[in-house]
Amino acid sequence: METNGEAPMPRAATGDLKSRSYRDVNAKRKKKHNRQNSYGPITTKTDVQTPLTDYNPAPHHQHKAFASNGDVYVIVMVGLPARGKTYISHKIRHYFEFFHSTPTRVFNSGQTRRKLIGPKQAHNFFDPENKTGFKLRTQMAEKTMENMIEWIGEYKKNRVLGRIAIYDASNTTRKRRKWIQEKLTPILQSHRHLIFVESICNDPAIIESNIKSVKLNMPDYQGFDANAAIQDFKKRIEHYEKIYEPLDNAYDDKMSWIKLVNGGDALTMNRIKGNLPGHLVTLLMNLHTLPREIYLSRHGKSLYNVQNRIGGDSGLSKRGEAYAKKLATYVEEIVLNGEESVANNASKARLYMSTMLRSRQTTSFIKHNVQKDGWVTMRPRRFAALDEIYAGKFDGMSPEEIKRVAPEESKMREKDKLNYRYPRGESYADAIERVQLVALQLERHRDPVLVVAHNGILRILYAYFMGLSREKVPHLQIPFNTVIKLTPRVYHCEENRELLLTKAEEEKYADVVDGSTEGKEDPKDKN
Repeated sequence: METNGEAPMPRAATGDLKSRSYRDVNAKRKKKHNRQNSYGPITTKTDVQTPLTDYNPAPHHQHKAFASNGDVYVIVMVGLPARGKTYISHKIRHYFEFFHSTPTRVFNSGQTRRKLIGPKQAHNFFDPENKTGFKLRTQMAEKTMENMIEWIGEYKKNRVLGRIAIYDASNTTRKRRKWIQEKLTPILQSHRHLIFVESICNDPAIIESNIKSVKLNMPDYQGFDANAAIQDFKKRIEHYEKIYEPLDNAYDDKMSWIKLVNGGDALTMNRIKGNLPGHLVTLLMNLHTLPREIYLSRHGKSLYNVQNRIGGDSGLSKRGEAYAKKLATYVEEIVLNGEESVANNASKARLYMSTMLRSRQTTSFIKHNVQKDGWVTMRPRRFAALDEIYAGKFDGMSPEEIKRVAPEESKMREKDKLNYRYPRGESYADAIERVQLVALQLERHRDPVLVVAHNGILRILYAYFMGLSREKVPHLQIPFNTVIKLTPRVYHCEENRELLLTKAEEEKYADVVDGSTEGKEDPKDKN
């Protein structure tokens, strides 16, 4: 999300860091531990938003936001095999858990089948005329539904604020979808809380890509010859095509549904209203199953980095400039090399960066060639949403200075680095929220993208595409002088790291900056 560049609204003022003792504030907290007021007992529980003082007995606290607003939603997948249903299901799950802190789970009928009767079922098992196979598959669908309803029931039992269940199966007939409605309508707040998502694909190239990249890695075809596996799976698709009944306005007008065509080329929706459905549509508009590359790189080492300061908007050091030149060479030889691109459209590569000086200087040596159709390769786009986490009153200070003038703040940050918010600054949780729309843009692109940003921001993007939880974000390693290449796949995300500037090469550029030698910077990440 691009912003106007202004800092977030400040939290309650805590006084001049150099003149006020945080020990006095802490002492007051302990002294008032058992005191009562109209808000109830005041406790010594660490609050990472605003300090507990005589004048603020009930300080502001940042609570988790739930996209579902406390409601239960069920998303039901619809479509033929090899249409990306499972990929979409897991993307929905991770998106709502990562960006909206909403408990979400996928219930896949194929996994239920493999668990109960084993994998490696031949294509004739899925023939609708195979009565034995049809009966078993019906039982697997019912068992998957039972597991999902049981999980939804935990919501009411434990009073968990909102959750999303995803029923991942083909669900290709109107009879099956009617059965799903009959099962779920009694336990949901309204029929609008049941949303069908159909994935349609009539592009042979996309279907073939999905079959080769996904189905050959399924447990059903482990140990199979590749060609034999492909032929068997194509016959399985033919069995489903015999009975396939797509969602249709004439029959399904009263249902809430979203229909995707060819991985987001077209989107149709019916009776979609509300907060969570709106977020769902935004996500689905940007999803596709085609592989492509996302390159992540920290800016080169800045003057503040070598002085062991956090934040600021300083320019590059000599080592940072050396990395910037190495990065430009890497872009020319790797990113723009069509042979290296899985999407084979390297000439359409894009460049994303933050608005900060050190990011702009890091990309200053990258060429921006104009193609015959007018497209500017690696055209730079600056996003305020990619700016580093704002350290507020601590901006430009070293960790040692912060510990000296504000020891309690340092302790609070160490205790909960994800939710800790710098005085008049930001937290990782704040940054995750603003990075969300940039992540969606990266989901949408089918061309290679290079993102040059900062430690905290790249941790967020890396965690999202690697399928990691938001709790792990503050502790990930995103080293300097390294390009991280991510290639999202259906069931996983491939990762490759390449060091562009070695320690030995760095030593050639050591110099003195404001009394500090570049070779003495703390190797530990500070943000």
